[in-house]
Amino acid sequence: MQSFLKKTVYAGLTLFALGSLAAVNTTTANAKKHVTTKRVAKKVKKGKHTKKQTKVTVTYYKVHFAENAAYAKSNGVVSIMNKPGKLGNAKVVANKTTMRRLAKSKLPENVFHVYGMAKTNTGLYYAHVVTLGGKYRGWIYVGKNDFQYNLDNITKNTGISATKTLRYGANPSNVNVKILDKLWTYPKFSRYNARVVSHKKASYINDDFVVESAVYNTRGWLYYYVQDAKKKSVNGWIYSGSTTARSSKKDTKKTSKKNPAKIPTDNKQTQSNPTTTTPTPSTYNLVFKYNGNFVSTKIVNLSDLSVNGTPVVTPDSIAKFIPSNYQITTDANAINTDGPIVNGGTAIINLNAVPATRLTIAIKQKDTGSLLTPSSDLVTTLNEAGQDLLNQKLVLNGQSINADAVKSILTNRNLLSIDQSKLSTSGAGSLQFVGVDTTAIDASNPTVTLYYK
Repeated sequence: MQSFLKKTVYAGLTLFALGSLAAVNTTTANAKKHVTTKRVAKKVKKGKHTKKQTKVTVTYYKVHFAENAAYAKSNGVVSIMNKPGKLGNAKVVANKTTMRRLAKSKLPENVFHVYGMAKTNTGLYYAHVVTLGGKYRGWIYVGKNDFQYNLDNITKNTGISATKTLRYGANPSNVNVKILDKLWTYPKFSRYNARVVSHKKASYINDDFVVESAVYNTRGWLYYYVQDAKKKSVNGWIYSGSTTARSSKKDTKKTSKKNPAKIPTDNKQTQSNPTTTTPTPSTYNLVFKYNGNFVSTKIVNLSDLSVNGTPVVTPDSIAKFIPSNYQITTDANAINTDGPIVNGGTAIINLNAVPATRLTIAIKQKDTGSLLTPSSDLVTTLNEAGQDLLNQKLVLNGQSINADAVKSILTNRNLLSIDQSKLSTSGAGSLQFVGVDTTAIDASNPTVTLYYK
């Protein structure tokens, strides 16, 4: 079974600096990234009454979104261009009238997949987008905020805003179905890489299937994630209207004939032996994974998963069992079960690490290991670097810090080299950044330690 987590965001943090530590909380900040390529606009010729104009250059970046978090809707206020709009000779791909139409549309093929970013030397950001239907592709203005790691950082009321292509739905009352059409890896037009499953349709079209999860797309159409009852390798998504309910009465009768001993027939014997042991509660296995790696397994009673008398595995029903410092992903494939929710069954739940909401930055001298005390103006700069780390959700509770991401931010803040006059060291010259402590972040005291030499 697969589902979504209702996201909770914690805010309201402070900045502080004590002794040699610089501590920061989450705020909005722009962060520069690794340069990939550059394009330069043509110079505007200077006429008699023409002001000298700044040459516009653009730096392009890759974006890093989770598979379910790379989608956006048109706001209907900005056109799509064939190149970042401030570059010379940029042409309109979709004008404002078209973008207003797309903003009102509920068709899933009119949602945009965001797969690139550009920033001009004047501080303007553009998103590289394509509709899931493939009709419109180009660059659109999205404000002055860096969104490389999070579409929610896009400036409001610009070209696009983050959206979800799917939302959780309830399973049918009878989960046993026959399918009438081909299976997909994701509901059609819900992912940029949605496609028909690799198995040949003829190999499974006549099989019995079990509905394991359900979602709605942007149009409100219901899709089921189904598993072949006999072939575990055959599964996928299908429009609910392309399924028919399969009766299980025939199977029940067969089971009764084969196992008549399970049906109590001797009431007198049952009543004369009241000291029988209490049956063991039915249990269910919850296996939690992060980035495909095992985190933990929890064995719970089916009664703990019961909703209105029926055991279900949803974000709400398993919330209290999720390991600390993790949260369930919001992807439609977040929860995967091995069949109906019955005794001995198993669900694999995909998790995301919880981002830190506060951070302490410490500076140490590499060769001596001594803690360095930064000057007040250096503390301010370190605070800004820490804000970048938090804003981009690069510091995750219980996870190692990404050294390359830290170095990129330090480069942006001109912190790869620090003059010794700004530190509690003696001597002329400066200290150079040589690395970061990659020990897993402690949620109770999240600290990033930088080493200089």
